[in-house]
Amino acid sequence: MLESPSMQDILRIGGLDGLNAAPLQWDLGKDSASGVELTLRSPVASAAALAAGEAHVALIPTVELARQPGLQVVPGLCVAARRRVRSVVLITRDGPEKLRRVSVDETSCTSVTLLRLLLARRFGVRPVMEPCVAHVETMMARSDGALLIADAALRAPTSGWQVHDLAELWASWTGLPFVFAVWAARPGTDMARVEALLRGARADGLRHLPQLVARHATRHGNPGGPALTAYLGELLHYSLGPEEVLSMRRFFGEAHALDLIPEPVLHPFAAPIPGGNRALGGERP
Repeated sequence: MLESPSMQDILRIGGLDGLNAAPLQWDLGKDSASGVELTLRSPVASAAALAAGEAHVALIPTVELARQPGLQVVPGLCVAARRRVRSVVLITRDGPEKLRRVSVDETSCTSVTLLRLLLARRFGVRPVMEPCVAHVETMMARSDGALLIADAALRAPTSGWQVHDLAELWASWTGLPFVFAVWAARPGTDMARVEALLRGARADGLRHLPQLVARHATRHGNPGGPALTAYLGELLHYSLGPEEVLSMRRFFGEAHALDLIPEPVLHPFAAPIPGGNRALGGERP
């Protein structure tokens, strides 16, 4: 397990390997003299690395804040969508209210939790969730629904299926954006150093969106172009403000009411939400 780093020590950062997180990670660790080591992982693996002490700070699925007490959230930074996101979608043959089995990509536990919550609260169903490789034809051959996230969702052929954008479903129900991931640090980490570094990376990343898309396309063999630049610059946003915190509090309260997370506490922003399931039916808490 890592010790808390001093200003002179290597700061080990766990980033995410999808395009959606790229603007938060611009050139982190590129220079070996920077004192930063960046390792890209899936969301679930990034959270596991932070829990195991293999990283000092990591970009993790939001729901992990309820599962890893004591983490410090880096202020003002996140991966969020105000309405449609395109990269977290439920594919179905018929309406979601008819679902009995859903094949899910489990690399993001926040997306799986959000899907369970929306299906229960908005459509009155609790289908079986079955882990599956993130390939839409394989998933739909096994189930009547499929959860696709990140790059797999952006690449998936969706013609002939119903496509339900989870961020859009959340926004139409609550009137709030949805926060998919936040930077979080282990106790004892120098937060002033971390915040300055990560805010600088975001500022640089947002100035270089076309280059980020081109770099990602080259690395993964995917097509780039204006549509993906618009995805990063218009559908997603990277600022954790009051509405985003309010949304996270709502999400934690709703998820706890369905026994999807162990406690309705959002550290360090909120005390326990009174009543747990009080804010139901679409009204804002």
